[in-house]
Amino acid sequence: MRRWAAALVAALALAAPPAAAAQSVSASAEEARREARAILAERRFHGAELPRPLAGPIEWIGDRIQPVIDWINDRGEDFPGGQVTLWTLLAAALLLTAGAVTSATIRRRALALDRARAAALPAAEDPRALEREAERAERDGDWEAAVRLRFRAGLLRLDRRRVIVYRPSMTTGEVARAVDSPAFRELGDRFDEIAYGGRQAEREDAEHARRAWSEVLGHERSAVPA
Repeated sequence: MRRWAAALVAALALAAPPAAAAQSVSASAEEARREARAILAERRFHGAELPRPLAGPIEWIGDRIQPVIDWINDRGEDFPGGQVTLWTLLAAALLLTAGAVTSATIRRRALALDRARAAALPAAEDPRALEREAERAERDGDWEAAVRLRFRAGLLRLDRRRVIVYRPSMTTGEVARAVDSPAFRELGDRFDEIAYGGRQAEREDAEHARRAWSEVLGHERSAVPA
């Protein structure tokens, strides 16, 4: 605070009239002026030149973009609504394009991740082996196990035909949207009732699962064979 007060005194002293008025200034005022000059000479009272490592590239980009901006501004004079409307439409188009590109990129990465996870599944996830287990469960009267095993085997076959990207957490709704088969919609409803709804499976459910999966996979026969 004392240094700032000295600076203020020095400023007032420097503004005082020269000549006769200066002769009346005391030695303490002269000392205050010297201290004020020392304070004002400190680095904090002067601007600093900051480094600009990107100045060159930014200027280069600006030089390349400027002709485009000038061209748009020239066309904007004849555009309905003027330059503001033209720039607004261009900005909206740019945002829509960027959003579409971003969405497509996210979908591709998600698909690649799902396929990588599917490829990492154990080799035991063989649809033929699962179907044999389902037949064994039917012979033992374990209808729920038969339904579950056939459902899993069917999903794996759809994955091999690249109709879906199989993962253990896949819902029947996701599969139904990819398959678009009335037979699968009924098959999925029955499976959800048994697997998640707590309904006790019966022989008819196991038999229906066998027939329905044959129809669903036949509907997708144009894809890569399992």
